[in-house]
Amino acid sequence: MQRIIWLISFLLVAMVQLSFAQDTIVLNGEPNWKTSLDIADKSLFYEEPASNKTLSFEEAKKQAFVPFTQDYRHAVLSERPLIIQWFTFTIHNTSTTDTLRLRVMLAPHYFIRLYNSDTIIARSGAYETTAPAFQGLPLMVSPQGTNTFWVRTEDRQNQFVPPTIALETDYTFMAKAASGIFTDRYLFLLLAAMAGCLFFISLYAMYQFYLYRDIAFLWYIAYTISSLITCLFWIDIRHSLGLFPALVHDIMLSVFLFLVPAMYSLFIGSMLQLPVHFKKGWVIVKVLVGIAFIQMLIEFTTVRTGWFLFNPNYYGYFISIIPVAILHIVLLILTAKSKSPIKWFLFSGLISLLFLWCLPMTRLFFLLPYASPEFFMIIIFVPAFLLLGLTIEAIFFSFALSYRSKLVLIEKNNMQHEHALQLEAALQKRTLELEEQSKLVEAQKIAQVHAAFEQKIAETEMTALRAQMNPHFIFNCLNSIKLYTLENDSSTASEYLTIFSQLIRLVLENSHSEKVTLKKELETLQLYIQLEAMRFKNKIQYQIQVAESIDQEYIEIPPLLLQPYVENAIWHGLMHKKLGGSIVVDVTHPSEHLLHIEITDDGIGRALAAEYKSKSATRQKSFGLKMTSDRIHIINQLYQIQANVKINDLKDCLNNATGTKVIIQIPV
Repeated sequence: MQRIIWLISFLLVAMVQLSFAQDTIVLNGEPNWKTSLDIADKSLFYEEPASNKTLSFEEAKKQAFVPFTQDYRHAVLSERPLIIQWFTFTIHNTSTTDTLRLRVMLAPHYFIRLYNSDTIIARSGAYETTAPAFQGLPLMVSPQGTNTFWVRTEDRQNQFVPPTIALETDYTFMAKAASGIFTDRYLFLLLAAMAGCLFFISLYAMYQFYLYRDIAFLWYIAYTISSLITCLFWIDIRHSLGLFPALVHDIMLSVFLFLVPAMYSLFIGSMLQLPVHFKKGWVIVKVLVGIAFIQMLIEFTTVRTGWFLFNPNYYGYFISIIPVAILHIVLLILTAKSKSPIKWFLFSGLISLLFLWCLPMTRLFFLLPYASPEFFMIIIFVPAFLLLGLTIEAIFFSFALSYRSKLVLIEKNNMQHEHALQLEAALQKRTLELEEQSKLVEAQKIAQVHAAFEQKIAETEMTALRAQMNPHFIFNCLNSIKLYTLENDSSTASEYLTIFSQLIRLVLENSHSEKVTLKKELETLQLYIQLEAMRFKNKIQYQIQVAESIDQEYIEIPPLLLQPYVENAIWHGLMHKKLGGSIVVDVTHPSEHLLHIEITDDGIGRALAAEYKSKSATRQKSFGLKMTSDRIHIINQLYQIQANVKINDLKDCLNNATGTKVIIQIPV
């Protein structure tokens, strides 16, 4: 039964083909033509219906071909993702000695395949790197031979021009190719100039990003590179240069045509801060950009695989340019409403692109007479207008970036000028205050007080730099390192040396600052206690407690303010205990402008420490405590604050000494 059905189908197809049998093209050897031979009237035509599955050559030969009439030659551009058309024609060579060698020339298509009765014999097309479209499709008919040929053309959503088919000799082919190249020279120069302009603009944007590290330059770079790749795509397609393989062509066609508007939308949003100033409008922009990315994915998937989720006849609706057009209009409105001084550069670029994009749709150029075919070739190549719009837009956007850099420089200079004026005003105010004070006090007394005060500050600063850390402590640390080295305890020596070097580095860094953060001061204090604990075989235990409400990076105090009190607790309180002891440093913030620090040890107490000290053969003054006391006094004078230190003796219920507590209160 199936064989009968197949036979009936075959007979029906054969009957249809016989009813539309084309005329055989009869030639006597290779002709001596001066122009090409149009064989449209002698060809049959078939267009594959909308489907996600394409026909094989064997399947296509069985289809019902029809005469290639004028209706097909002026076909309306299709919205389907893939347009596949077939031509068939027959050539008879009457010569008994000469082999007929010709070329089949068709209108530009993405892919072109030439078949004889058995297999493919030639290929061409804009997407072919090995046989571009301008080379034609060579065919051969032996003497007294009759051959039937099939031509398959494939396009990606729209044809370049209405389909045509003709035969060429080598002479006519070379003449037409030379004429075409000569006629297209201005178009090629224009496209190459735009590509070069976009290339150098991209290099400029990369250099600017290297200098300023501004994210706006990243979006601009992505936009200009996408425009450049789009320009290269159309140069390769229009002039059949065969620069890129089919996969790269499909990526260029489907990705970058949607990527360009997405990138310049993000660039404009970054330049004008649209997400901040126009939140609702920016939501619309993001939605439209998201639609562009979805269209990009649909386009790439479909042109590569031929698969489309819905009816291919409605494919054009899913990749319509309407969302991109709406995106352009929304950006124009938001740019015009922006208060940024650079908006007119961006607005001009958008208007230029929109104008040149829509200009070919008006078809006004086609109504004008053209004496120059070179100029006419530029006018009829619609993508040239879009590429010119992108190039002009990129130039305007580069003006916007340059002008914004100028505004940033002007703002920086103004801030410096205002700062200088503020400093000058503050200096004048201070001068007036000193003059008013000089009227109240005798000139000689002010000079003496000022000189004594300056001398005291200088002496205190010199003493602070020289006595930031007890020299005796440094000497002992170095001896400890030496001892560990002699004992071959390299691990402990290395650890000790590391902590010691960190402590010295912090001390040197802090010595150049009037104040350091609380975090750095506590870090220095912790390193000091760690060294002392290692040196005395871990006889010292310590805790540093900081209230969670305190921002250690924000609060600042004089450097090495706490270390002398901890040092005094270790040397005079804990070292005289056989088992050592512990130190607790507690930092609280009882009020907004007061820092409260308590240093508590469980040593032998001040009274017993003084007794030990009086019996010591080597008495040493506590330079650190005296320095700290002098520094607190000077700080109170300089900053008009009331920082104070209290030392309390701790005792148990039997009035025995249990340690010492140092209370330091610093206004912040």
